[in-house]
Amino acid sequence: MAETYSIQTIRDYLLGQLPEPDAERLDELSITDDDCAERIRAVEHDLVDAFARGELHGVVLEQFRSKYLTTPRGREATRFAKALQSLESPGWRGSSETGGAPAAPVRDTWRWRERLALAAAVVMLATASAWLVVENRTLRGRVTSAERSRDELQRDRHLREAEAKPLPETVPPSGGRRPSPLTIATLVLAPQLRSARQPPTVALTDDTGELPVQLDLEPVDYPSYDASLITSSGDQLVWRADRLIARTVGSRKTIDLRLPTTVLRPQAYLIRVSGVPARGAPDIVGEYRFTVVR
Repeated sequence: MAETYSIQTIRDYLLGQLPEPDAERLDELSITDDDCAERIRAVEHDLVDAFARGELHGVVLEQFRSKYLTTPRGREATRFAKALQSLESPGWRGSSETGGAPAAPVRDTWRWRERLALAAAVVMLATASAWLVVENRTLRGRVTSAERSRDELQRDRHLREAEAKPLPETVPPSGGRRPSPLTIATLVLAPQLRSARQPPTVALTDDTGELPVQLDLEPVDYPSYDASLITSSGDQLVWRADRLIARTVGSRKTIDLRLPTTVLRPQAYLIRVSGVPARGAPDIVGEYRFTVVR
């Protein structure tokens, strides 16, 4: 277990005496950390047994009644603890207290049946608790998988839309004058997926002045971003832009670049984007690949 809490801390948590941040942290660990959940259950069982045996007094008893017994789960656990405690009381022994005469067979049979029914109820409760834990983990896994699938479908759609955009035809020069630099349609790139998808290819001409690029960001948020254009082998920095501000397009965020075509050669490239926090070192948040041909 990554974090260990003392028995007294867990008792305070069960009795509602922990500060809110610590209580929320234990709520989270009771779901995500099996060792912590088992420790909490053990301390809870000891606390309930102590109440059933009448061993809680003073402030602790008042806290138990005002906090723990106000929940349906706490009341149910207390009822079971009292029922089990009654099995060990003198009134449930097999002989009478006057004269030592054995109890009637019918009464012994009735007690045996009561104990068997109580044991069955305890087993059913434990089985139901274990099933709920497994089902909770399964549901969390399904939700995570669905969110990842949704993000990958959105990225695939953006890539298809980007590849479907036609490049405008260049206009031949007239009158012997040198034409002004032309730009092509915006190249929209999504972060590199786990699948082996072919990177988009951009055809440039000598008349192309700049290559507009739109980068769809992962669902993270930073005050600004840095972008580095490097060769796909990662051994040469070609171009760099700092302190870029993201803009919102629908439900996603993007950053815009204008790459000078004078630095682009016919080869594969990688754009590496880093998020710049208010304090600390930048974090790499995405890589975008494309290929240039002339």
